[in-house]
Amino acid sequence: MSTLSDNIQRIQEELRLHDRAMASSSCGITIADALDSEMPLIYVNEAFEAITGYPVPEVVGRNCRFLQRDDRDQPGLYTLRAALRQGENCTITLRNYKKDGSLFWNELFTSPIFDSAGNLTHFVGIQTNITTRKTAEEQLVQRTTELETTLRALRSTQAMLVHSEKMNALGQMVAGVAHEINNPISFVNSNLHSLRRSLDDLFSAYGKLETLIRAASLPEMLAAAEVIRKDGDLDFLQDDTGDLLTASMEGLGRVRRIVEALRTFSRLDEAELKVVNLAENIESTLLIARLELQNRIDVETHLDHLPAIKCYPAELNQVFLNLIVNAAQAIQGRGKLTISGEDEPEHIVLKFSDTGVGMPPEVMAHLFEPFFTTKPVGSGTGLGLTIAYKIVVDRHKGTISAESTPGLGTTFTLRLPKDVEA
Repeated sequence: MSTLSDNIQRIQEELRLHDRAMASSSCGITIADALDSEMPLIYVNEAFEAITGYPVPEVVGRNCRFLQRDDRDQPGLYTLRAALRQGENCTITLRNYKKDGSLFWNELFTSPIFDSAGNLTHFVGIQTNITTRKTAEEQLVQRTTELETTLRALRSTQAMLVHSEKMNALGQMVAGVAHEINNPISFVNSNLHSLRRSLDDLFSAYGKLETLIRAASLPEMLAAAEVIRKDGDLDFLQDDTGDLLTASMEGLGRVRRIVEALRTFSRLDEAELKVVNLAENIESTLLIARLELQNRIDVETHLDHLPAIKCYPAELNQVFLNLIVNAAQAIQGRGKLTISGEDEPEHIVLKFSDTGVGMPPEVMAHLFEPFFTTKPVGSGTGLGLTIAYKIVVDRHKGTISAESTPGLGTTFTLRLPKDVEA
């Protein structure tokens, strides 16, 4: 009897130790009856009451789903239910609610308990309030998002600063070159007109001299004049100099148009809002981009019907140049670039369609990001489309989008309001 009494006393002490251990734990500990389909709680420690605010007598006999209230559509609950059905361990994070209705984040670990025959009899649950950690994680995510947003803004600002500095230098250089070329063109053109008049006067005077010789009936002088005309090939010379002067003046006209295109493209005097003809701007930009087009790309435009709009012309010219150069570089060998426009009530829609290599979806997803480029290192900064996006969207309150099919080509669509407010 003494041995039996000692064993009972030892077991009771162990049970009390277990009770004190679970009661002293900072984690909520629960035991649910797995033989009951409702899995009611048959044991709850004091820490559970401290975490949830529910007194132990209010909890025993209930399923712990009351902690979710109406917030039942949580991914962790599906995992928990599957583990309970299969009698497996499970660790999940749940949104739970205290008795006063306040939210807390609960990291729940559940484990099955089997009897000696291997039958599932209970589930033990260990609950930890991780609200502080979860809040810190959410704050970290929020801060990371804010930093990423700031970084994107800084990269965008950097791109605009690079663009602004480059375009200011380019504009001044282009305007200076146009001015320097324009001066000699003017006096060469004037001299060619004077030379044409002088040659006309010279040939006319010689013709009058021959007429006087014939009228004076001086055979010897007339014969000498014929020899001079024949030796000097004056008939050919008169026709040829006319053709040379005409061709030279046509060439000067082409140079003058290129100079005008340079001035139209730079438009340093039009940095502010101004009503302009987009067709004229695009045509001047095409002249600037002739080297990229290299007589291998056929350009077709449908822009004559477009009305003038109020915009920042110098900035839009940069957008047009970027799109034209991108199209030219996307076309391998011969190809075609079509630039068309649509007149809507409040907007002008421009489309730049090329027959180039096109772009896959993974490139399209990053198309307008600063410094993103598919070119080899040293072949480009990746700022062209970023600048185009900021000029069209931020500066003009319009939209720019792209559609592309690998192997078939790409179409960029610009939608510009007709009247931009400063």
